[in-house]
Amino acid sequence: MYRIIVILSLVMITSCQGSISRIGKPLLGTVINLTIVGDPKKAPQTSQAVFDEIERIESLMSPYRQGSDVYRLNRDGGAGPVAVSAETYDLIRKSVDLSAETGGCFDITFASIANLWDYKNKNLVPPSGPAVAALLPLVGSRNIILNPGKKSVAFARPGMKIGLGAVAKGYAVSRGIDLLRKKGISDAIVEAGGDLQVSGTKHGKPWITGLRHPRRNVILLTIELADMDAVATSGDYERFVMRNGVRYHHIIDPRTGYPANTFSSVSVFSKSAVLSDAYATAIFVMGLEGAREFLKRHGEIDVILADKKVNLYISRRLKERITFLEKAGVEWL
Repeated sequence: MYRIIVILSLVMITSCQGSISRIGKPLLGTVINLTIVGDPKKAPQTSQAVFDEIERIESLMSPYRQGSDVYRLNRDGGAGPVAVSAETYDLIRKSVDLSAETGGCFDITFASIANLWDYKNKNLVPPSGPAVAALLPLVGSRNIILNPGKKSVAFARPGMKIGLGAVAKGYAVSRGIDLLRKKGISDAIVEAGGDLQVSGTKHGKPWITGLRHPRRNVILLTIELADMDAVATSGDYERFVMRNGVRYHHIIDPRTGYPANTFSSVSVFSKSAVLSDAYATAIFVMGLEGAREFLKRHGEIDVILADKKVNLYISRRLKERITFLEKAGVEWL
C-alpha cells in the first residue's frame, strides 16, 4: 500500500478540548504517522514506543534487512525449511489462506517476479513475454510449505520469494493502535503509507479521511471513520511508468505476471487493518465483476472502487458518511 489516503487532522493544536499531536518517522519503506489526542508532553514518549514496535516488526519482515525472517526465507527457503518467528509464521499462514480465498488475486509469492518490474527506474522497459513466462511458475502460494509445529517455512520451487508488503503494513498499524490503547490513548490514528486505523474520536467527533483523485492532485471525497475502522487503498497512480500510452503500475496480477488492468483505485474499510490491506490488493486485481461477487461473501467489508475513468462504485452503507468534493458518477453497491 502507498500513500494515497490523506488524514485531515490538526498538528499540535491546543484548544479548550485538548491537544492533537502528529508525529512521523520513516519506517517500513514509508512514513509512519501517529495522530494522538491528549497531553502533548506525553506524545513523544508514547510515539517512540509505537515506533519501536513497528521497527521490531520491520526487523522481522523486511525483505531487505539481512537476518530478517523474510530475507533468510527468500535466500534459503528453496533449499529447505527456514525457522521464523511466530509472528512472521502466522502472517505467512494467513497470507496463504487469503490467496486461496481470493483465487490467487492476493499472493505474497508475487515477489518471485517483482524484480522484472523496477518502477524506481523511470526508464523501465516492460519485460518480454518469455521473461515473464519463465518466472511465472514460481508464483503461487500453493508452493509454500508450512510446518506449524516447528514454525518453519519452505518453498517447493527454488527461486521462489515472498513479499509481505501488502499485509505487514496493516499488521504494523494494528499493533500500533493496540499499543496506544494499552497505554491509555483512546483517541488516535496510526497510518503507514496509506494504510490506517483509527481509535476513538477527535474530541467527540468522527475522524475524517480523504481519498485522493486517482488522476488529479485533489481530494475526491471525504469519509467519516468510526472507532477501530481500518482503511487501506491500492492505486495505480503512485508507482508507475507510462510507455506508449500504457500505464505500467506496481500492482501485479499474480496469475499473469503483469500489472492488473482493472481499477485506478480501490479502498477497503473494515475493522481489521490486515484484512483491509490484503483485500484492497486482491480486489484491485480481481476487477469489478469479481469484486461484486467477493462482496456478496464478505459483508464485513465496505469499499470505494474507482475504475479507469474514475467512475465510482461504493458500498451503500458508506453513503451517509461520505462528502463529495469532486463530481463523479456513482453506483451504490
